[in-house]
Amino acid sequence: MIASTALRNPAARRAVVGAGGRRSASAATATAPPREHMAKDKWSELVASRPPPGHPHTVFEPPFSTPVVAGGVIGVLCTGYGLMYFGMRHQQYKQGYWK
Repeated sequence: MIASTALRNPAARRAVVGAGGRRSASAATATAPPREHMAKDKWSELVASRPPPGHPHTVFEPPFSTPVVAGGVIGVLCTGYGLMYFGMRHQQYKQGYWK
C-alpha cells in the first residue's frame, strides 16, 4: 500500500524510475576514453618562460629598510602579546577569577 501511494506522487515516481537508469562511477569510467596528460604539450612554453640559468630568484630582494622591518617586527610582537593577554583577561573575568 505504501509503494502504490508513493508511486502516485510524480516526484517520487521520477526518483524511483530514474534510479535504475543511473550508472555507477566505475561503469561510467570504464566506457569513457582515457584522459591524456596535457603537460607534455605545454612543456616547451614552460621552459621558454623560465629565467636564464644564473638569475637569482629570491622573493625578497635586499636592501631592506631598517625602520620598516623594525616596525613590522615590533607590530607583530605587540599584536601577538595583546591578543594573548586580552584572551586570558576575558577568560579570567568570564570564569570569575577576576572581578
